[in-house]
Amino acid sequence: MNFHIINDLYYKDFHAGFKARYDVFETIKSDLSDSNTYEFYKITLKDSKYRLKRIISRRYANYANYLAFKKYIGELDSNDVIMVLIPFESLFEVAKAVYSSLYKVKLNKGLRIIMMIIDLDSIRRIGQIDPELEIKYLDFADVLISQNAEMSKWLISNHIAADKVVDLELFDFRLDPNHQPSGVGTAILEKNIVFGGNLTPEKAAFIYKWKPKFKTKLYGIHLEPVELHKNMEYLGVFDPGHPTMDVSGISFGLVWEGDSTKTCTSLAGQYLKYSTPHKISLYLSQGLPVIVWEESAMAKFVQEHNLGRTIKSLKDIEQILDDITLTEYEEIRTNVLKIKEKVIRGEFLKNALNQCFIKLDSPDLQSKIKFSQKKELL
Repeated sequence: MNFHIINDLYYKDFHAGFKARYDVFETIKSDLSDSNTYEFYKITLKDSKYRLKRIISRRYANYANYLAFKKYIGELDSNDVIMVLIPFESLFEVAKAVYSSLYKVKLNKGLRIIMMIIDLDSIRRIGQIDPELEIKYLDFADVLISQNAEMSKWLISNHIAADKVVDLELFDFRLDPNHQPSGVGTAILEKNIVFGGNLTPEKAAFIYKWKPKFKTKLYGIHLEPVELHKNMEYLGVFDPGHPTMDVSGISFGLVWEGDSTKTCTSLAGQYLKYSTPHKISLYLSQGLPVIVWEESAMAKFVQEHNLGRTIKSLKDIEQILDDITLTEYEEIRTNVLKIKEKVIRGEFLKNALNQCFIKLDSPDLQSKIKFSQKKELL
């Protein structure tokens, strides 16, 4: 019995979509003994300034890569376990072919399939994706790694069997354990908000309307070329593998989406009710307490583990910063540092995989997981 994972990355970028996937592959490569990583894009997707040439080149690459993949999985042993990330990074037609081929090998040879949800497009892109079709492909899995309990409830309400679902809880954010965030240990007690992520108006239009009464540090891609509020400071883009986020003072990382400062709006905002935003893991990896929307799927997790505060509106932040004492902040940060140690070492994925292997009755695979610390329930 062997474990395989399909690496579907064909690019590198400074956003959550890349980092979340990359960390999954790195964790399995380093901390699951004898695992096999299959590189789907053996023929790279080349770009060209000529549209027709680019289309023809990519069609050929996609077709050739799919045929090589189909041959690979056809040669896997009975009862092998293969893991694929959802959505598969490709054209949807290629993704459908990949899912269907996996299912056929499952039926014919007994291959066991683990699917891990990076994003659930039925919710994230309401009206653009047929939920029944996505559920159909997700149901091909023997075990499904959901982001959190709220997403799991949605899956179960849409006819995914409860006994095949495992909650991830948090995405990992792997870093060198010796990594030190900027500003830690300084005597500055200025109260700040940090916001990192995609700053495009489609995701974070609130940034361009918000008038915070406290210093707000912005990091990320696609900042609009407009004048920001006087209390906002744009500090650029960093490689997610080597964050350079300033977390000095009494600082909180903000998780907020949409075009309103009063509540989270738009598809991106409503998606927070079901998703585990990758930026939470970024903040926690820097030892940074968080502030999240009270209706988000992560609000309960933040409250239960005292990792920060929940808010109804951005105007609530001013009162939080006014009221919090250094002693309270240090207590929260102590809890954050405990989670940080798990996040930067891939422990959340390893715990989820352990649960998957229990469901698959695969003690041999369980024994191959290299935990960095003693397994414990959060």
